[in-house]
Amino acid sequence: MRLSLCLGGAVLATAAALPPRAASAGRARPSVRRVQYRMGTVLEIDAAGPLPASSLEAAVERAFAAVGRVESRLSNWSPASELSRANRAAGRSPFTLSPETWGSLSAAFALAEETGGAFDPTVGAITISKLVSTPADRNQDPAAAVLASIGYRHARFDPERGTLAFDSAETAIDSGAFGKGEGLDAAAAALRAGGVESARLNFGGQILVFGSATPAGRTGGYGRVAVAAPDASGCVVSRVEIPDGSLSTSGDAEQPGHLIDPRTGRAASFHGSASVFAAAGLRADALSTALFVMGPDAGLAFADARSIAAFFVEASGARRASRAWRRLGSWAETPPAAADRGNS
Repeated sequence: MRLSLCLGGAVLATAAALPPRAASAGRARPSVRRVQYRMGTVLEIDAAGPLPASSLEAAVERAFAAVGRVESRLSNWSPASELSRANRAAGRSPFTLSPETWGSLSAAFALAEETGGAFDPTVGAITISKLVSTPADRNQDPAAAVLASIGYRHARFDPERGTLAFDSAETAIDSGAFGKGEGLDAAAAALRAGGVESARLNFGGQILVFGSATPAGRTGGYGRVAVAAPDASGCVVSRVEIPDGSLSTSGDAEQPGHLIDPRTGRAASFHGSASVFAAAGLRADALSTALFVMGPDAGLAFADARSIAAFFVEASGARRASRAWRRLGSWAETPPAAADRGNS
């Protein structure tokens, strides 16, 4: 499909800029597109060749199932999930984690340390307890005991025993800023294991692509993504062509104040959106949250020091990009007539 100037409120959207290039029937790659509701939002998977269509369908179904398994481990909304059980138990005694959840949390807490706590999974002490149910609540100071329980250093990981323990009874982990990225990584791994050559996954606005440089990936425009304005107008503010990896956007247009600064326990002071491209979905998910919390000045300094592709849109409409973002390729829509002439 083509991408119009405005996208009806989407924070991040993808589309092929051109209709599929002409190809002979013998060279065409089978492709499928399927959509399911997962982890509280919509996951769309586009997958292409070289498998027969039935094998592609099976690989896509296994990818959705992989996301379901991530949700069963990391959901904060299901009392039966592994993370919910860990949150209830780890403040009293060490909780034994599955190898998969150990890997998820280890990666998340490493990012908390890397960002100096701008991204911090232990913000769950506020978010899970629903102490920020309204915008007004989000701008109030949390209770002292709750604020004291926030901080990634309150979580103790024992690699020999594979356990997690909290040194504060109030500490809790919220997967909201890394669980969706973990789901994307799991889905992509399942697709690759099933022999899928190229794919684009759109998980509630976070994008992951692989095989974007293959013939099928180029034909489908898998690497072409567009960032929309954070003011709910949906107007496109940046079009970039990404290599294999994930692009995540964090913004507060739909829920002002829902992104909490773990360092203060209050709503982040920045308003707008922060987009980050990274090699993995979990990393992109967490870093877009961290940079939003940092705000444009500190966020761009952080990104430039680490060659991170980052893009900020302020509430005023001002746009600011890191050096790595400016090195990404760009693309523009091609009018249908011009595309047709190009295929002739």
